[in-house]
Amino acid sequence: MSTGALLERQRLSRFAIPLVCAAQLMAALDVTIVNLALPAIQHDLGMSNAGLAWVIDAYTLAYAGLLLLGGRAGDLLGHRRTLLIGISIFTVASLLGGLAQDAGQLLAARAGQGIGAALATPSTLALITTLRPAGPARTKAMVAYGAMAGVGITLGLVLGGVLTETASWRWVLLVNVPIGVALLAVAPRVLPESTGVRRRIDVLGALLGTAALTSLVFGVIRIGTDGWGDATAAIAFGVAAVLLVTFVLVEHRVAEPMLPLGLLRHRTRLGAYLVACLLFACLYPSFFFLSRTMQDVLGQGPIEAGLRFLPIGLGVLIFAIVTRRLVLVAGPRLLVLGGTAATAVASLALVLLDADSPYAALLLPCLIGLGAGVGTTFVANAAAAMTDVAESDAGIAAGLLSTFQAIGGTIGVAALASVAASATGSWLTAAAVPPTPAVVRDALLYGFDNGFLIAGGLAALAFVAAAASVRTR
Repeated sequence: MSTGALLERQRLSRFAIPLVCAAQLMAALDVTIVNLALPAIQHDLGMSNAGLAWVIDAYTLAYAGLLLLGGRAGDLLGHRRTLLIGISIFTVASLLGGLAQDAGQLLAARAGQGIGAALATPSTLALITTLRPAGPARTKAMVAYGAMAGVGITLGLVLGGVLTETASWRWVLLVNVPIGVALLAVAPRVLPESTGVRRRIDVLGALLGTAALTSLVFGVIRIGTDGWGDATAAIAFGVAAVLLVTFVLVEHRVAEPMLPLGLLRHRTRLGAYLVACLLFACLYPSFFFLSRTMQDVLGQGPIEAGLRFLPIGLGVLIFAIVTRRLVLVAGPRLLVLGGTAATAVASLALVLLDADSPYAALLLPCLIGLGAGVGTTFVANAAAAMTDVAESDAGIAAGLLSTFQAIGGTIGVAALASVAASATGSWLTAAAVPPTPAVVRDALLYGFDNGFLIAGGLAALAFVAAAASVRTR
């Protein structure tokens, strides 16, 4: 490489971390951007309520089921190459979803988005650990990464409402296309070459792990849509248990496992994984219930409801920046404890919501509290999850973190939505009055209150997990 080319590569390398964070933002957006567009999608494509749930679940199933495989693919093929493959699949699937003419096409596209995100997401965090040495430089990059995850989830709710009401639901998918094309054009010039690690591919482990996670997530989704007594869900859980046991036995015996089980023996890292799982099991249902409360109870339109989520995004940004400075002094433990505590308090306070609650006096402080908790915990916990990870295992370690987050969020939404729906039905049965709009509103609030209460309890458990496992520095 000539001197001029080398200088140009060094100049462009300054944009490596921003590009990685932009890729993370795109993946995080899609977690929530479709939520406020669901009524419009149902009306346009004539989908049933059960079918509509799969607009969310098709993405979640593919994403959570393939994250471990995506993480290991980054280690074997190279993180840059895997990131580009993931972005390519995600972008094409977004285009096909935006142009879908029936429910089948849309669900297939959403699954394609999940596959692309499962390949790209682990590589984003792994690239940070390889692009920046341990210390202040990596901590600064972790702040940006953590902020993008939280801001993306919040911004997805805002954009979903705005695009649905001002343009079309199709744009909640098509908006990813120009972002993906730009990333694909810039990434080869900005990110360094990554050749991967020379090792055998654990094909059997990859198949067993992916099938086990897919079966587990499918069972949870079935519970959310068909109830706790669903026979198909019970079979899926049984299959998942058998596959997981077999997967562990295989990983113990192979020389080069897809998942080095030693990653889970590290106390700080395992604690970070548990915190991520419990925190997302709190956050995703909280966002789901808040979106329903604003539209179905408070009567707000998609734009107004979406804009009211902005304080969460602002809280994430502000507290991520603050956390960046504090983590070097206080270490991750105190910050994860503070973040999970703030999330628990804000989630529990949402139980006080009713149709007459003033936004500034109750809902706004809760949203700020959620933003503060998310921003603080994301940054500190991501740093804890990558503690003492060898560069050759950075992808699978990052994939594990994303897997725990995705599974926690999926289980949280399915289980708590089922609890809320059951509580709402019980309230209506006990009331024994005609289901007028006011009665239905009160019944919905009762169900959502049950959901918020359990969500706050899950955040409190995340606090306990952090207290028990994360080291001071």
